Amino acid sequence: MEEVLPLVLAAFAAAGLMGAIYLASRGATAPALDEGLARRRLGEDWQDFEAEDVWVAADRRAALATDRRGARLGLVFAFGDKLPSRLLGPGDVTACSLQGGRLVIETRDFGRHHFVLASTGDADTRPWAERLSRLAKA
Repeated sequence: MEEVLPLVLAAFAAAGLMGAIYLASRGATAPALDEGLARRRLGEDWQDFEAEDVWVAADRRAALATDRRGARLGLVFAFGDKLPSRLLGPGDVTACSLQGGRLVIETRDFGRHHFVLASTGDADTRPWAERLSRLAKA
């Protein structure tokens, strides 16, 4: 029984820490994206990425940008209270489609492979779906 006591105490301590983190971060959301913030996030995360054209999703929870220097696309998305980003190059996208007013992107990213972006209308969103589809075929 004495050998188990440290494990039980460690489990309670871990559960207490996770509970405190949950309570402290409850309700925290990422700031709404605009073109300037999307450019800034991509520039901070990827120094070799220079955003050219930027598209912000209708709900302002994600944005896509073309790279002035190549065929890559930058993706910034809300995740909790953070705005992480990904670079999508040839072969990184496995599928892309427009479904019910949403741009659905599947990637090879291990950490997060499924993204759903709110469309800003077919005319604005379709060129981005086509760019992503070209990356999937490359």
